[in-house]
Amino acid sequence: MQDNSEGFDWDAVFTGIRRRFDEVKTNPRRGKSFLDHVYNLQNWEADGLTYPSVTPVFPDRIFVAYAVCQPDCGEEQLIVEGGTQECQRCGRLMFRVETMCYQKS
Repeated sequence: MQDNSEGFDWDAVFTGIRRRFDEVKTNPRRGKSFLDHVYNLQNWEADGLTYPSVTPVFPDRIFVAYAVCQPDCGEEQLIVEGGTQECQRCGRLMFRVETMCYQKS
C-alpha cells in the first residue's frame, strides 16, 4: 500500500472496485454494504459531529476479542462483541486471535 498519491494508479483501483462489486452484488446485503462503504469514502474523516444523544447502557458482561489485520497492514485492535471487525487503518476484515469475557464490577 502506498502512503501518498504520487504514482498511484487510480484507474486500476477503480477497476478493482468495480470487479469486486460485481462479485458481491448477487447478495443484496453485501452489495449494499459495499456501496455504502464506497459512497462514504467521499466524506472520509470530514463528517460533522451529528450523532444522536443517547443514554449509555453497559451490559453486565461482554466479550472482547484481540484481533489482527493482514501482515502488510500490521494493525492490532480490540473488538467489542457486536462491533465492527473492519480494520480502522486499512478497511480490511480483521482476524480474531483470542476472545475473553469481561465482567462489570
